[in-house]
Amino acid sequence: MAPHRLRKKPPSPDATATPAPAVASYPLLSLPPEVVDEILTRLSLRDAVRTSALSRAWRRRWESLPSIDIDIGYGKQALWTVDCVLSRCSGRVRRFHTCLDELSTRRLDDWFLVLSRRGGVEDLDLRPDQPYKFLSLHSTIFSWRRLISIDLFACHIPPLPQDFVGFPDLKVLSLGKVKLQRNGEYQLQEIIETSPFLEKLTLSELYIGEDGDDFIEWEIKAPNLRYITICSNMDYGWNFAELPCLHSAVIDLWEYVGHRDFAKFLAGLVQARKLNLCMYYAPVNGIKILETLPCTFQNLKVLKLFMHFCELAPIFSLFCFLKSAPNLVKLKIKICDGEEQKIEANWEFLNAQWADGMCDNLQILKMTGINWLPNEMSFMKLMLSKARLLHTLSISHAYDCSVSHVGPLHELVTYGRASAQAQILFQGKET
Repeated sequence: MAPHRLRKKPPSPDATATPAPAVASYPLLSLPPEVVDEILTRLSLRDAVRTSALSRAWRRRWESLPSIDIDIGYGKQALWTVDCVLSRCSGRVRRFHTCLDELSTRRLDDWFLVLSRRGGVEDLDLRPDQPYKFLSLHSTIFSWRRLISIDLFACHIPPLPQDFVGFPDLKVLSLGKVKLQRNGEYQLQEIIETSPFLEKLTLSELYIGEDGDDFIEWEIKAPNLRYITICSNMDYGWNFAELPCLHSAVIDLWEYVGHRDFAKFLAGLVQARKLNLCMYYAPVNGIKILETLPCTFQNLKVLKLFMHFCELAPIFSLFCFLKSAPNLVKLKIKICDGEEQKIEANWEFLNAQWADGMCDNLQILKMTGINWLPNEMSFMKLMLSKARLLHTLSISHAYDCSVSHVGPLHELVTYGRASAQAQILFQGKET
């Protein structure tokens, strides 16, 4: 019997077809270079480097990017990353955000010099990995004219070079726990004045080298400033020139402005629409209690005060603001250090401070951290009886308050009100 012969299977149409080009099976390879650059610039640095694994054409594509963002933490890996990226990618650096440990700090000057040769950066954020350590910045930072945002924490700021011409594009300046040389107030003034588009300024816990007993007068002058925050336990001669665009201000001075006119200081914030102010520090150095302001806060809509009702100073300051803010809509009072009354401010006493037009537009009163003290109760009753447009009184007591809320809350609920729409909302303990 003849052996069985296997028949060959006829080739399929697909097998005889011409192989499809790689571009058709991998569309990324067909993208124009400018589109590839746009994709890579929208990725984080880590993801941009990882695109090297996509194909041979993308292997080192990130190294030729016209601009990159460096946003990393700290440690040996971070140190290697910055050194590697700056040596392999010649494009300009738009953002440089890093938290520096001891090893990275030693390389900071070299990095600044490399960045300076590329025209500096647009967005700078530097801080040490430990808050008690301080970074020393290289003076080349003052030549980075492309800067839009500066956020520095725990840094030594070097003196301004003689050829400093300012930051023409700077919009955000945030300095926290920063140390400046003696007469650093003038340095701050020049930086702010030569940043014509500055919109947001934060100065928190600065330390400026002492200059004997001399007291330096200087001004914060920023025509486009919209947001300002000043937190300090030292009086460095804070003063404001006209701030026509001011929208919001947060002021936390551990002392009233020493040896000077605090009312004049506050008048520099007259354009603000929102104001947060700490008023629970007692006046020191013989400064008189704030009773009047030399201006009217016509634009002020929201006022938040950190205060207590245990002494006269914060109470008079509160009424001083209420008299000077005819268009106030929302008043928030956070009780701080107010556990023991030193004076009595009953309804009759508070009513004597009232003036025509006060709180005519007030709609919301929020009291947080109260201890149900008589003075606090008298103030809330006064507001209920006077504010004709009030629709919400929100109350929360201190988290460690030992007084039951039942009795005091019943007093408020049954108290007469000038506004038929006024509601009392009890929020329990503050969070």
